[in-house]
Amino acid sequence: MYRSTEQIDNILFDLNKAVDAHYDWLINMFACVVNNNIEQSESINVNSHHLCHFGRWLDGHQSMDQEESNCLQAIEATHTKMHHCGRELMWVIRDKKTNTDKFSEFKHRLTLFSAAVTAYKIYLLKMRSSVDILTGLPGRRMLDERFEQQLKDVSDQNMYMLLLDIDRFKNVNDTYGHLVGDAVLRELAQQLRDRIREGDTAYRYGGEEFIIILYAPSDREACQAALRLCKSVAATTIRCDDKALNITVTIGVTQAWAGESIGVVVKRADAAMYRGKQTGRNRCMLMDEGGEIHLITS
Repeated sequence: MYRSTEQIDNILFDLNKAVDAHYDWLINMFACVVNNNIEQSESINVNSHHLCHFGRWLDGHQSMDQEESNCLQAIEATHTKMHHCGRELMWVIRDKKTNTDKFSEFKHRLTLFSAAVTAYKIYLLKMRSSVDILTGLPGRRMLDERFEQQLKDVSDQNMYMLLLDIDRFKNVNDTYGHLVGDAVLRELAQQLRDRIREGDTAYRYGGEEFIIILYAPSDREACQAALRLCKSVAATTIRCDDKALNITVTIGVTQAWAGESIGVVVKRADAAMYRGKQTGRNRCMLMDEGGEIHLITS
C-alpha cells in the first residue's frame, strides 16, 4: 500500500495546521494562569491530549505501514506527556511554587514532541520522493527499500513478483511522440491501480516496465491473476486527444522465497518475461521453483 503525492501533501498540510494549533494551546494555557481561571481551561482536562486540535487529527489518522505506525506512536506518546506536563506546570505557576524542574521538563517534552513530528515529516517526504511523478505509482526506490520487509511479512500466503513490460513501446513513441507515450504510461498505471487487489502493490520499475507484488496461496492463483491482467490490458482502448490506441504487455511471474534479495527475484521474473517476448509477446510466463519457464494459459 502507498499514498499518492496529493495524499501526502494533504497530510503534511493538515499536520502543520495541527502543530500550529499548539501555539494557541500554549497561549490559552498561560492566559488562564495569569487571569486566575485555570478551572476554565481545557488544558487541565486529563484528556486534553485528545481534545486539542492536534489530538483530534492524530486520533483520526491511520497508518499505512509499520514505519508510519512507529512514527505515529512516538508522536502520540510525546504529545500525551507534553499535555500532562503542561497541566502540572499550570498548577505550579498558579500556586507560585518555585520549581524550575517543571519548566525544564516542559521544555524537554516540547522538544521531544517536535522531534517526533519532524521524524514523521521526514518519513512522509521520503515517501513522496519515492513516488513516480509521471504515473503516480511508487517507484523503484520504494520497492527496493520495502521488498525485504514485504517478504518477511508473508504469513499464510506466498509472495509473487509480476514484471510486466509494454510490448513495442518504442513504436508508440516513434509514431505518436513522447507526449502520447507518457499518456500511455499513465493510463496503464491507472489500470494497474484499478485491477490489483487491496494488499497488492504496483510499482513503476523504470521506462515501460512495471512490477506488481502480489500475494496468493499458490502458483495457480498468481498465474490466473497475471493472465487476467494481461487480457484486460489488451482489451482496453487508450484514448489520447484524437487517438485511440491499444497496447499489450508481456508478464514474467515468479515466487519470492524467504531470504531472497530483490535482485535475485527480479532476475527470475525478467528471464520469464524475456522468454515471453521471444515467443510472441502479449503473454504471461512463469518461472517455477526449479527454474523452468512455462507459458501461462489458464
